[in-house]
Amino acid sequence: MPAAADLRSTVQQTIGRAVVGQQQVIDGLLLAVLCRGHVLLEGVPGTAKTLMARCLAASMDAGFKRVQFTPDLLPSDIIGTNVYRPDSGTFAFRPGPIFTDTLLADEINRAPAKTQAALLEAMEERQVTSDGQRMPLGGRFLVVATQNPIEYEGTYPLPEAELDRFFLKLEVQVPAPAAEAEMLRRFDRGFDPHDLAAAGIAAVVDQATLDAARAEVAKITVSEAIVGYIGQIVAATRMSPDLSLGASPRGAIALLLGGKAMAALRSRDFVAPEDVKDICVPALRHRLIRRPEAEIQGVSEVAAVERAVNRVPIPR
Repeated sequence: MPAAADLRSTVQQTIGRAVVGQQQVIDGLLLAVLCRGHVLLEGVPGTAKTLMARCLAASMDAGFKRVQFTPDLLPSDIIGTNVYRPDSGTFAFRPGPIFTDTLLADEINRAPAKTQAALLEAMEERQVTSDGQRMPLGGRFLVVATQNPIEYEGTYPLPEAELDRFFLKLEVQVPAPAAEAEMLRRFDRGFDPHDLAAAGIAAVVDQATLDAARAEVAKITVSEAIVGYIGQIVAATRMSPDLSLGASPRGAIALLLGGKAMAALRSRDFVAPEDVKDICVPALRHRLIRRPEAEIQGVSEVAAVERAVNRVPIPR
């Protein structure tokens, strides 16, 4: 089995021991890992957003840290700060939680823009600058941010520049009745989400396996027809009557890289139109701004993306 498809099967099976009914979200997280992208998870409380991030890190033997974003959170609470050491009479940098492999930014929209901006350099350049000193983050650095779509009191909208740095925005749905029933059975049998080891969540992907899967994605063939298709989709969002702001060039890159990763997960060595089309909603929905009249008419961000994509003929 190809490396990417094997990684998908292994990780889904492992995370599935703790999380049920969220296969599409787990697939999205894997796409982000393969493409070195970041993910914004949106869902109501109690839908296992934090649990999925913890399980993903555990299954890949990656470091994990969680930051609860609040209105009084400061940038130094995330990045770290220089601390005076009386014994030596010097200042030493005390690293913050951002120095990890997987950073969970829980309820990211509860912190003001100044604190949210602390993530911008880290997400784009994978480094942190403090007092003029640049400190690189690891090649496995991944931000998984969460936000609640129904509670807006005491929240701050994420700036467009920050939203555009998320590779995907994934909607975490309430599990279907059958999945929720299975969840209840597991808790009845003693499942404890705070003890992942007891649930069988262990490292199943080492660095060599991840590197092999990423190398496989990089070798996926992209035809000129697919390049043109991506360009037309992005142009359609920019000309859409539903949108005042269309997809950015970073959005086009997300479609390209996401299409390659999708093809690899599907055990193909070339990108097909459906690989690109299937990733359009999660890769573009958060990068767009709807016109006020479209919002009044009830056109959702998902519908706006789908309407733009459907205007573009599929290459044959």
